[in-house]
Amino acid sequence: MPPVFGRLSGSSAEIDLIGEVEVNPVLLYALNRQYGVDLDADRMAEELQALVAEVEDPAEQVKRVYGELAERVGRHNLSADLEDRVLVGIFSFEKLPMVNDLRNSVDLLASHDVIAAAAGVPTATEALRASAADYRPAEPDDVHPRDEFLVMDADSSQQRAISSVLDGQHVVIQGPPGTGKSQTIANIIAAAAARGKRILFVAEKRAAIEAVTQRLEQVDLHHLVFDLHEQKLSKKQVAEQVAESLDRASKELPPRIDGLHDRLAERRRQVIEHEHELHVEREPWKVSAYQVYQALLGLPERGANPVRFMGSPLRMLSGQTFRQVESDLMEFVNLGGLRVRRGDSPWSLSEVRDEDAVREVVAKLNDLAGRTWRDAQSEMRALVGRAGLNRPSDLAGWQEVLGLLGAVEQTVAGYGDEIFGAHLDDLCFATAPRSWRSRHSRDIGWWRRRALRKQAAQMRKAGRCDRATLHRELISAARQRDRWQQLAVAGGSPSQVVGLGSALRRFTEVRDQLAAVAMCARLEEPEQWPEERVTATLNELQADRNTLFRMPKLNTLTDRFRELGLDQLLDELVRRDADAEEARDMLRFSWYSSLLDEYRIRVPHLAHFVGRQHNQVVDEFRRADIDHFRLNAQRVRRSVAERLRAARDGNPQQNTVVLGEAKRKRGHMPIRKLVARAPDVLLAARPCWAMSPIVVSRLLPAERLFDLVIFDEASQVEPYDAMASIMRGRQLVVAGDDRQLPPTTFFRTTLQGGAGDEDDDEDESPSAPQVGDFESILKCLATFVPQSHTLTWHYRSQDERLITFSNHTIYGDSLVTFPGRDTDSPLRLEVVDARVAPGQGGIAQQEVDRVVDLVLRHVRDHPTESLGVITMNIRHANHIEGELRRASQRHPDLAEFTERMQGPGRRLFVKSLERVQGDERDAIILTIGYAKGPDGRLSMNFGPLNKEGGERRLNVAVTRARRRMTVVSSFTADDMAPNWGTLGPELLRQFLAFAENGGRLDRIGRAEPVELNGFEHSVLTALNGAGVPVTPQWGVSDYRIDFALAHPDQPGRMVLAIETDGDTYHRAHSARDRDRLRQEHLERLGWRFHRVWASDWFEDPQAETVRIVERWHQAVAEADREPEPPASVDLPTVDDVTVGADRGPRPRVPRRGKIDEYADHEIVAVCRWLLADRLPLDRETRIDQAIQQLGFRRRGRKIVERINAAFDHAERLGTAEEN
Repeated sequence: MPPVFGRLSGSSAEIDLIGEVEVNPVLLYALNRQYGVDLDADRMAEELQALVAEVEDPAEQVKRVYGELAERVGRHNLSADLEDRVLVGIFSFEKLPMVNDLRNSVDLLASHDVIAAAAGVPTATEALRASAADYRPAEPDDVHPRDEFLVMDADSSQQRAISSVLDGQHVVIQGPPGTGKSQTIANIIAAAAARGKRILFVAEKRAAIEAVTQRLEQVDLHHLVFDLHEQKLSKKQVAEQVAESLDRASKELPPRIDGLHDRLAERRRQVIEHEHELHVEREPWKVSAYQVYQALLGLPERGANPVRFMGSPLRMLSGQTFRQVESDLMEFVNLGGLRVRRGDSPWSLSEVRDEDAVREVVAKLNDLAGRTWRDAQSEMRALVGRAGLNRPSDLAGWQEVLGLLGAVEQTVAGYGDEIFGAHLDDLCFATAPRSWRSRHSRDIGWWRRRALRKQAAQMRKAGRCDRATLHRELISAARQRDRWQQLAVAGGSPSQVVGLGSALRRFTEVRDQLAAVAMCARLEEPEQWPEERVTATLNELQADRNTLFRMPKLNTLTDRFRELGLDQLLDELVRRDADAEEARDMLRFSWYSSLLDEYRIRVPHLAHFVGRQHNQVVDEFRRADIDHFRLNAQRVRRSVAERLRAARDGNPQQNTVVLGEAKRKRGHMPIRKLVARAPDVLLAARPCWAMSPIVVSRLLPAERLFDLVIFDEASQVEPYDAMASIMRGRQLVVAGDDRQLPPTTFFRTTLQGGAGDEDDDEDESPSAPQVGDFESILKCLATFVPQSHTLTWHYRSQDERLITFSNHTIYGDSLVTFPGRDTDSPLRLEVVDARVAPGQGGIAQQEVDRVVDLVLRHVRDHPTESLGVITMNIRHANHIEGELRRASQRHPDLAEFTERMQGPGRRLFVKSLERVQGDERDAIILTIGYAKGPDGRLSMNFGPLNKEGGERRLNVAVTRARRRMTVVSSFTADDMAPNWGTLGPELLRQFLAFAENGGRLDRIGRAEPVELNGFEHSVLTALNGAGVPVTPQWGVSDYRIDFALAHPDQPGRMVLAIETDGDTYHRAHSARDRDRLRQEHLERLGWRFHRVWASDWFEDPQAETVRIVERWHQAVAEADREPEPPASVDLPTVDDVTVGADRGPRPRVPRRGKIDEYADHEIVAVCRWLLADRLPLDRETRIDQAIQQLGFRRRGRKIVERINAAFDHAERLGTAEEN
């Protein structure tokens, strides 16, 4: 019989016996196997239990059992003596039913795919993987509300796990501390029950079962669960619970949905639309509207300008193109491109674009500037000086002079110097045709003309020619003479000049070089330039030759800019004479502003967005989502009730058995037998059965009764202990955390005569037995079950610094944690100056005394908060527990606190770290318990922490606190060596340093500042300007509050959390995460909350700043009125969510004496009226109602047949009308 220990007094204790008497099954097993007594152990146990049930006196019960056994033993010539003794101890027979269960269920075990895979069957493993190869759970936002039966909040990581389970997948759920594993299991149970699934919920520890059932009780679904974990329920209590379920189901009304699902779906669509339209990166720019906002808000004022791009130019400025243009523009400005575009360089008009052209121009420029132009000037001046001509003023003049000198030299060569004599004009007249002579009258007769012509022909050295040619050459000579006389300094006739050829060649070279340079620089008519301008221009070109080298690049960039439509922007840059940074800012401003215009044209949501209107949408979404959860609990209850009715109607014999047990006052059949006779009705009444692995084998027949088997705290269940439970279901879910405690071996090793993990020689504690390579069913299944989900939102700690150490060192910063409100750390280290004296059993009494003082201080300062004390070993725990018992005798407030704080999750406990998994309290005192010796030296033996996996034990110990943790130690991190062979002691050293510094991350290797974007900088600047005490990016994990606003008189107390719809908002995986759960959890932690929409801030930051300041003042006032945050936030209730049971007026069907006197339509009318109450009553109850309404007192066969047929017809009519 299971005992319970009552109040302890000194070395004595009160012991009460609870539950039902049970015959020792090992005794029956031994009689059969070891002594050869022919008996069926199971049947014999049932017979003996029946004998025990007939009397209540324990002595009489023992006497009867002994008598029956003695008689059975005597048949085999054996004798048995009865020794009347009462023993209290840990009996080793508990796993015998499991052994028998497995031995007798080989076929059932072999037919299970998971068990076969665990046994190493390759085809089973491959089949499991293949079944999930293409499976992906639905995203939370893709599930329509009508298809969702969650009854408690579920973040996206939880919901993905739940969806995988509901889709029929085998699933492994990793649930780090405080991530809502129990809540997830509760949601799975509720949703699976609503879908008609039968669930077996298995856990080693009762605390795991209670954590789930308590959550189901919060939403009035606790009646779905048979809690048989420790067989606490007697057969009578089981019958009573069945009766309760039948009664409740018969009264469960259908919920009134009234369009809630569609309303929620629409509001969810709207909030998703906002997140999507704000953050989607649009093609071809790959920039979101939010990125546009933050970029524009982050630009300096100098970047503002009126230039905008539209149409093709904007489309061409895609993301990658824009980044290249941005780089090119800065290069363009830095290369002097604006100076060139402005025309401030002599090379400004140059169109040179390649290296060869630059090389050619540079060569000519070097010649001109270095030698050619200067030499040409000297030679030309000497030439005209010898000719007696005036010096020309420009290159055209030089060209003319050289041309004249050349022509004169040619004429002299053809006719001699005398050609330019006084008679030249007469020669021209004489050789001219009549028409020419008529225009140029001269008094020369025919004979004279004839003689002159003859003279001219003789002067011509090249020989005879026709008269016209001769005249043309003479006219040219006359013109040369005339021009010479015009250019001559003192008159005279033309003559040959020495050095003309050299000068002409020099001039031609200069002319060609200058023409080439001028063409390159796009200089107009250089031949018209005076010498001074040529010289000055060459000097300018030479001085700015670096620009020439840059012109190919500048021209290439200019071409590119022109193609992209940037001419207007370049002109604006020229007008402002911008530097490279300003040019970049102006380009960004123009581009982002143009994108914003384009997005507002494309996307109506962005154009029409108004923050206050969207706030209303979000509020409606939140209210509808909360209503949805509340309604889901009623939908689940109704669904279970309807399935119970169907099970009862479909299994009338089972229904009779169950009803009989429910009405029986005593003599109830054993649970195992009841399950065997009425499994469908029982499992429909209570679709979830909660048991420990051993109870499963003791109570349930070896059949696949369940659709779903759920293991909680699976890291503490050995694989072979799980198989008997797994084989009873079709689908498997294992939940736990393989970074917390492994299965304990304490009780097994104690029974085997060995020392447990916490015995005196802790260093020699045996490791957990292995099945293959796996210590637990969690690790076993995680290796080959494809669907594995990790819960990531941490809810337990009201200040994330309580979980930061484990999050960083154990979970790789993968958990989403939430910042607390206070700058003061919830974690502190109390160092005790203690030594271990001989005879103290290794315990430092000073540390124990400090722990007791801290408990008393907690009782005084925080009397409403729960408290737990965690030790590193059981000896230390026992010592503290004894001191607390003695202290309670001296301190009535401690005794009162202990008495008042009872019940799950509230009781003051003192536990070693091996026993504390699954527990949590508001405040935790972690006492290390190891101390320095009398010589001041610290032994490096930290018991279980020194073992492989010691870090898992520490992880459990440091993650139990909700509000605060005090670490008590007789040494500091500095007293510990830094190098260890195992991780446990090293993490202890780091944790002591972490606690000593109040939870500062930089003490464990990371303290990273978060850079603000332009939007956040704008908000921060505005709040600083408004005089509001603000801290950006408040928190230490990846999730941080965008802005935390402090109380004006208490700067260490934050009162308002401001979040934007920026990157953190965007990274949330569902609308529920984004727009409800995160805010609600912050409010549970005591924060007030305010949302700033980026669109609103961009349009009017001043107005938004005013709203923030108003909300801040409101939050300060609220904080002053509410000194402590609420412990929890209950789900709001939904009014009028059920349909009344009013059937309306009874049909006018008179009562008659015989069933044959009723027409079919009359009976159907009565049946439809009865069904109008919409209660999920079974058919037998409905028939009884109809018999009463029709006026009959007995259930005749014919009456039942006609009424049954009428109900069938009435239900068909009702279904047709609904469709």
